[in-house]
Amino acid sequence: MTLHKWIVLLALLAPAPIVSAQNNEWTYNSKSGQLSGATAGRDDAQTILNLELAEVRAWNNHDLQGALAVYWASPDLISIAGDNEVHGFEALKQAWFTQYANPDTMGQIDLDTLSIQLISADTASCVAGYVVRTEKHVYYCDDTATLRKLPEGWRIVFERATMVLR
Repeated sequence: MTLHKWIVLLALLAPAPIVSAQNNEWTYNSKSGQLSGATAGRDDAQTILNLELAEVRAWNNHDLQGALAVYWASPDLISIAGDNEVHGFEALKQAWFTQYANPDTMGQIDLDTLSIQLISADTASCVAGYVVRTEKHVYYCDDTATLRKLPEGWRIVFERATMVLR
């Protein structure tokens, strides 16, 4: 392979920066309840934070419908929790209502950390750390989500959650 072909190959494989985080990244401090970051995109970041907090409140009230309201109601939704991969909003809804037929098994969630990065005017990334307490276990959960600004508002379109038993 010629040097030119190697350079082209390396250029194609090299990661490209998506966006400069310094102007688009927001951090939520759960202890103080403050959202901090640059001034650009503050309204969208606050809306996404409110969405995440609404999901936590709904979950802690054992309101599955309320917790599901933050997700894109589409067959193209993808949710991965541990080894379970679910495609489509209706499939996620069915999985949750089956798994949590007894709402007491849902436990309580405490939001520990939350970072929001606005990628574009209608796309954001959210990385959250939660502590989940059930009757039998305490888990630490890392959750990464992609959100889109849709006609109905910001919604989770992709989510990947990993839980570790403490």
